[in-house]
Amino acid sequence: MTSGTIIARQKARAGTEEMFPSRVTHAHSPRLFGLDFLRALAIAGVVVAHGFGFMMGHLPWWFGLIGHCGFYGVELFFALSGFLIGSLLIRLGPALAQPDRLVTFYIRRWFRTLPLFWLFIGFQILLELGLRQRHLSYSEIVQHAFFLRNFNTLKITFFPESWSLAVEEWFYLLFPALLWLGLRVVSRFNVAFLSVVTAFFLFSTFARMIEAPRAYAHWPDWQRELVIFRFDALMIGVFAAWISVNYARVWYRSRWFIAALGVIILSAMYATLWRITDHRLEWGADSYFARTFRFNLVSLGFAMLLPLASSWQLARETFASTAVRRIALWSYALYLVHFPVFQIVAKYTPARWTSSFAQGIAVTSLQFAAVIGISALLYRSYESRCTHLRERVAPAIARLLRRT
Repeated sequence: MTSGTIIARQKARAGTEEMFPSRVTHAHSPRLFGLDFLRALAIAGVVVAHGFGFMMGHLPWWFGLIGHCGFYGVELFFALSGFLIGSLLIRLGPALAQPDRLVTFYIRRWFRTLPLFWLFIGFQILLELGLRQRHLSYSEIVQHAFFLRNFNTLKITFFPESWSLAVEEWFYLLFPALLWLGLRVVSRFNVAFLSVVTAFFLFSTFARMIEAPRAYAHWPDWQRELVIFRFDALMIGVFAAWISVNYARVWYRSRWFIAALGVIILSAMYATLWRITDHRLEWGADSYFARTFRFNLVSLGFAMLLPLASSWQLARETFASTAVRRIALWSYALYLVHFPVFQIVAKYTPARWTSSFAQGIAVTSLQFAAVIGISALLYRSYESRCTHLRERVAPAIARLLRRT
């Protein structure tokens, strides 16, 4: 396939990437398979790392090697989110300076993310009461519900996986708003776009560098989970979107070389997450590099997979590709569902049921099956319905704004 053909297909499908069909069939899908594959890979890393993590006492030590797949999975989600949202905003272009376009963007995003999240806020409240007999305060619930518990300090007291959702939601809110302001000052879209991307990137990178020497600034939590420290991870994906549009021929012509280099970077960074002490494999040191530039290099490595992924479109669907697409569609529900299910299983599974390797694998496999089944049900019966509502609500509000 020539680069010109790839570019033409990419442009033809530019308006379809935000589609969220209620089901995937063996018929040809307009969604780019490569991006679905990366999305499925990201959620698989998170779910597998957490799933086997709950069973590590009953599994061989070498299963611990997947312990950082959750970290990688979330970083891949950040790169994908930056790329997809960046592509959407670039397609809007100078029209984003119109207030109704900005409001429409927010409505479409919030209908995509907030209904399922708020449903799980309610479920997590019940989980805290049922598993830990802990009553949550009203302020805790409200601050978690509006992503305020890890903006500039870390005070997450329940729903631990929500930290990454807060990073993305603040990105959805702040980046388009500042781009809108930039377009009100600078008429040239590329100048405004790149200025805002650079500002966000440098702010988070320098903030981590300044904070890194602090004793409490551990990379797995403080440096990784604070919103203000993580915008650069998304900006690398946003910048990749800009390159894909403005330098499309280079983007696609060099996709295999760029992807290979990205895999090398990711492999090297994964190796830095480990160390050998007394002939034992342990998690790597919490060094200055781990607290700062490793985040940038991991994000860069995943962004370098995007040229190949964004050109990977199937001629026909197979059983395997349909499975990948389903996992990609259900990825948001999977992210919210898996950890509570694993917590419940860990608490109520008798020790004798996981006393051997075979039993541990069996219980973990059943966990995975339950998580996938619940996520599929939630997607079909709730998430996709809420998402489709935006197709009616967003245009109606946009028309109202244009009249005023």
